[in-house]
Amino acid sequence: MANQDKALLLVLDLRKKEEDAALQQWTDAQNSVHNFEKQIEQLISFQKIYADEMEVKARTSMDMNMYFSYQQFIDKLDKIKIRQEEGLLQLKAQEERAKQNYLQKQQARKIIEALLEKHKKARALKEAKAEQKLADDIVSSKMARSLIERNS
Repeated sequence: MANQDKALLLVLDLRKKEEDAALQQWTDAQNSVHNFEKQIEQLISFQKIYADEMEVKARTSMDMNMYFSYQQFIDKLDKIKIRQEEGLLQLKAQEERAKQNYLQKQQARKIIEALLEKHKKARALKEAKAEQKLADDIVSSKMARSLIERNS
């Protein structure tokens, strides 16, 4: 194996490690997005439960202070939800960056692998040509001996 291939194999190993790390970062980012989406869903669910409870109590007997307390809490949940949705957008952007980083690392690895494969094919072709030359030399040698023996 040529020194160049040894160096490429070291680079390939490094590229694989970088790709694995990038994949882990992308997976972590996907999990963060998923978890954040679940939190928002839970917040919306909690908000609906609270609004339904307020509606039920309003039908029976609820004083204005209690109504305003419920309304303020629901408004607070709305503001939290808006902040969470903004955070989710940032997490999705981070996830996309992690994905693009992974795809770049994957491409870098594939380039090294393609180069190694090209070298392997070139070596195989060179070896095949050397074998063919050896076979041709053997045939030529036999032919020359045969001619010498006939002429003697």
